Amino acid sequence: MIRIGITGHRPHRLILPEPRLARRVEKVLASLHRAAGPGRRRRDPRLDIVSPLAEGCDRIVARAALGLGQRLTVLLPFARRDYEATFADPATIPEFRRLLKAAHARTDLAASPRHREAGYVAVGMATLAMSDIMLTIWDGKPAAGRGGTPEILENAIGWGIPVIWIDAARDRPAVLLGAPRRAREGARLEAAARRATRWSAALARRVVAQISERD
Repeated sequence: MIRIGITGHRPHRLILPEPRLARRVEKVLASLHRAAGPGRRRRDPRLDIVSPLAEGCDRIVARAALGLGQRLTVLLPFARRDYEATFADPATIPEFRRLLKAAHARTDLAASPRHREAGYVAVGMATLAMSDIMLTIWDGKPAAGRGGTPEILENAIGWGIPVIWIDAARDRPAVLLGAPRRAREGARLEAAARRATRWSAALARRVVAQISERD
């Protein structure tokens, strides 16, 4: 099982139409699923999507993953009702609850809603800690505040986690950001950790190369 961490923009920074971004996501997930190894059935769960289920990127990926029969692990920065109060569009709450109900596992970090940025930083770092590969829908621009997509991606690259980037502003194939060259900072450089880093990087490179060839 490959754990794919998700970070990316909410709807106001998704420049491309959502259906087009969803098709890019589906291509990446389908390629990762194939690369993860043979299964008894085409839709055997081989990917575990780790996501806070925020509006926008998180839910685009969650829908695509569930549509492919893959697992969803949800990390909530705040208690559920406090988190729902942060959504820009209350009409999206029913979808959030449906996705949450479909999740294989769920963890509430229960940060204080009075300190939103700290909660977003915490859930971003928890997502990184659980992930073999990160998948992002990002417009390539700086963050608007702490815990934003660029900050999480910078940490991912620093930790040695490969990042697959789907551009939120330009319709082009996914690319690989910052191929890792070292194990996670602060971790002991054990052989198993080095093998895991090399394996996830090689897998991400192969998937991105295949996607580029087909586009």
